[in-house]
Amino acid sequence: MSENSDQTEKVPPDEQQAYEEEMKEKRSEFLMGAGCNFCANTGYLGRTGIFEVLVMSEAIRRMVLTGASGDDIKAQSVKEGTILLWHDGMLKVKEGITTPYEVIRNVFSIG
Repeated sequence: MSENSDQTEKVPPDEQQAYEEEMKEKRSEFLMGAGCNFCANTGYLGRTGIFEVLVMSEAIRRMVLTGASGDDIKAQSVKEGTILLWHDGMLKVKEGITTPYEVIRNVFSIG
């Protein structure tokens, strides 16, 4: 988001719920970029990535080799500390880097 004109705004209930369910904290207002000449009045300047990285541990390697399900591998990965894509996005919302809407729009529009 643009740095100079950020403001706090209330977001729709579905965006609040998405944030609250993931972050386990109630919140209705989020930092929003107001827009400027540099960002074409979008409130966004540049790009920020959200990431999910699977580290191939010995346990996960064995699971892959023995044909474990994707859900089981994901569960092991989370147990070992992987931060999932959705959660990484919501962490960036909490930090005021982006908005719930942008995380929802981008995580669920892969294609």
